[in-house]
Amino acid sequence: MQIDYWPAWLGGLGIGLFVLLHFWLIGRPAGCSTGYGHICALACRRLKFFHSGEYRDVNNTRLWFLLGIPFGGLLSALLSADPWHWNFSMGMYDAVLPQTATGKALWLIFGGMLLGFGARLAGACTTGHALVGGAMLNPPSLVAGAVFFTSAMAMTWLLFKV
Repeated sequence: MQIDYWPAWLGGLGIGLFVLLHFWLIGRPAGCSTGYGHICALACRRLKFFHSGEYRDVNNTRLWFLLGIPFGGLLSALLSADPWHWNFSMGMYDAVLPQTATGKALWLIFGGMLLGFGARLAGACTTGHALVGGAMLNPPSLVAGAVFFTSAMAMTWLLFKV
């Protein structure tokens, strides 16, 4: 089965145009960790870590941005010419993840929770720092983006070489 992908330059151009369009239309940088924090604040009302004034607003654009990511992916899959099917294959990561679907799901949920916690501590997620902050040449975002990618490369090296 042949899978056609967008060329990398077209995907990069699309992301860059989205970042600019989002800032122009909304007046705020794109990023989804605030939406994640909003969902956590709704689910865990007693945890003060996730609460701020922005999370009380149901019309938080970042919340809708976060919710649009999986729905956009689902819509793309449903409109695809190839038949869509559920697949829990992680490619090369199958060698280091548990083999059962439940085990994979638990590891991915745990990793997602760590990612959200770290994004809250860093003040933004990878999208907010590396894409938007990098495009705006924000020094803390450039440092954060470098740390994100360096730690990702180090972790991948540890998983597959050690």
